[in-house]
Formats: sequence, C-alpha cells, structure tokens
Amino acid sequence: MNFADLSKWAFLALKERKLRSGLTILMVVIGAMLMTSINGLNTGTSNLMNERFSTFGANLLTVSSGGGFGRPSGTVQVSINDQTVSTLSRIKYVDDVIPYIQGSVTLQRGRYEKTVSVTGLDQSYFEKLVPTAEILEGRYIPNTDYLGVLSSYSEAFRGEEQVLKTGQTVILEVSKVVESSGVQSIEVETKSFQIKGILNESGNMAFDRGVYISLPAAKILFNKDEYNGVYLLTKDSIYNEDVEEEIEEIYEDSLRVSSPRAIAESINEVMSTFTGFISSIAFISLIVGSVGIVTTLYTSVIERTREVGLLKSLGFNNNMVLLTFMIESMMIGAIGGLIGVLAGIGGAYVLGNLVAFGPGMRGASSVTPAFIFTDLFYVWTISFMLSMIAGIYPAWRGSKLSPIEALRKE
Repeated sequence: MNFADLSKWAFLALKERKLRSGLTILMVVIGAMLMTSINGLNTGTSNLMNERFSTFGANLLTVSSGGGFGRPSGTVQVSINDQTVSTLSRIKYVDDVIPYIQGSVTLQRGRYEKTVSVTGLDQSYFEKLVPTAEILEGRYIPNTDYLGVLSSYSEAFRGEEQVLKTGQTVILEVSKVVESSGVQSIEVETKSFQIKGILNESGNMAFDRGVYISLPAAKILFNKDEYNGVYLLTKDSIYNEDVEEEIEEIYEDSLRVSSPRAIAESINEVMSTFTGFISSIAFISLIVGSVGIVTTLYTSVIERTREVGLLKSLGFNNNMVLLTFMIESMMIGAIGGLIGVLAGIGGAYVLGNLVAFGPGMRGASSVTPAFIFTDLFYVWTISFMLSMIAGIYPAWRGSKLSPIEALRKE
C-alpha cells in the first residue's frame, strides 16, 4: 500500500470522528490565528509609525529642559534662553536653531470654544521641520506679525465642518497664576488674534494639532523670555549623534535631546516586546492543541485496536501502521495551521480597523496589517511540526499492538 492510500485511510479515520477531530483542529487554528494576527499587526504598526515619523526631517533634533526619565534626580535644571540658543548654534554640524514657546489656551470664536495648544516659533522654518507641510488656506505668519494665527487642520475642521476660516478674529484666553501679598490667585488674560493661515494635514502627529503664532507674539501672550525648547537642524542626519554628544558634554544631563528616529525605534522596541509576549501566549495555545492531538490519537488507537489487528493480519507492518497514525496528526496540523493562518489574516484586518492613530483628525489612520510570506509559512510550519510531534507516541503505541491481542479486543 502506497502513501496515497495510507493518506486516504487516515483522512477517512478523521472524517468518521468529525466532532473530536474538529475540536482538535480548532485548538490548532486558535494558536495559529493568534500568531498570524499579532505578527501582521506588529508589522503594520511598525510601518505606520515609521511612516509617521518619516514626516519629520531626518536631520531634526529636539532639545528641551530637564533630564527626563532615567536621568539623575539631582540634575540641575537649565533654562533655555537666548544664550542657550547662541551656544547651540555654534556647535559643529548644526545648521539652524529654532526656539519655540508652547502653552495651553482657550480659543474662542463666538459660541465656539476649545482648549488648544499654542506654539510660537519662526514659521519660515516650518517646512524644514515638517517636509510634508503645506498651506491649505492663507499663509505662514511672519515673525513681525503679532496678531496672526496659523491653524492646524484638526483645529480648523470639526468633521466636515470648517469652524475656523482665514480672516476670522479669535480670542485666546490664557490663565496665569499671580501672587499678591503672599496669596496666589488665577488671573485670566485675553488677546485677540486673526486667522491668517490654515495648514493641510501633513501626517505628522506632533504638528498636526494646535495653532501657531510668531515667536515674539508668544513671548507677549505667555509673558515669557525663556523657551520651552529648541529644534535643531543638523547638516545631515549622520551627524545627529555627534551633535547629541556635544550637547551632553556642554550641558551634561541638564538638557534632554531627542530625535524622531530614536522615538520610532523605542516604540518599535516596545511593540516587539509586547508582540513577543502575545506570541508566547499563542504558542502556548498551540502546545495545548498538541496535547489535544495526543489525546485524540491515543483514544483513536484504543478505539481502533481491532482494526489495527485486522490490518496487521492483512499484511500491514509496524511502519505502515505508524505512518498511518502519523499522517492523521500531520493532517490535523496542516489543516489547522492553514485555516489558522487564513483566519489570522482576516482577524488582523478586523482588529486593525478598530485601532486608529490620530483620533479626531480627518483620515485618522487605522493600522493596515502587513504580512511577510516567510512569517506566514513559519506559523504554519510550527503548527504542522507540533502536531506531528504530538502524534509520535500514539502512532508508536498503535504500531506496537500485537495482531493476535488486537483481534481478541472487544
């Protein structure tokens, strides 16, 4: 009897026990489906994050005050002022230093009111900071303009409705803490501005929110001479590390330097760790499925003892019986793995549409799963191999049955 005949006989044996075989295959399906979905979503998320962070200039560094997480608690805080800007601009490989002031205000226009982030900076550098930036309406605000506002798309539009238009006057309301005779109180100041430009969506999460004014206007609005941070544009991204080291040497741990690439790498690292954890759970479910295969095939051997005895009396040797039961386990793994991979692909697309980046923005991006054939084949191979290994003992047990004792079995 050839391999094809043994395969047909093994398939009929599984078919006769539909419920038990179906439940065993289901256990394999669940594990393969989880692994496929998680791998696809992880790859898709990494692609999305890299795409989003690629909207920053590759040669962009952000410098802010304070050491942040992982820095010594006794770090001396350095205020970022004009002297700091001058020092940073003299560092080798630095092309431009763009200071910025940032704060939260309440934007009012008629009955419309919303808390927004306001950033004051020299907008002539905007397209260097965000290469994908473009004006939808109006223009950028020059540094000599103390009354102009440049709105991001997310603030100008609420769904399909445009709530902010060029030419409109808006009021920015700032809350400040003032101290008088040792008593602190909150004082609210308001200032009128005019919408003079609206940005189109750039795909850059950091710049696609809030509104922008000139740097001198921000100093007056927030009554500040110091800056929240500066953007550094290096001559080329290959010099970013050299510039970071120079800043660390000058200011030790007092200033924090970050780059979009480093942030993207950190996010991908966290995602990989999370994916590894979930994949281990999926792998455990495959192990559980393997235990189910052992149980199913062992029970099948017991139930088919007389059948095995009859086959041996008709000329089947131990190897043929062993191969027959092994084929059953391989069929369970092959079928379960294939269904699991296909179901995992579909499940990843369903889950991807439930996870959106940039909520509240037009075209909030859902995660588009990405699948690599070698990864899919890897998941299927794991399902197949674990199933085959799980079938070894029951197959060996069946092959060792004595034909005389098997035929006597009732």
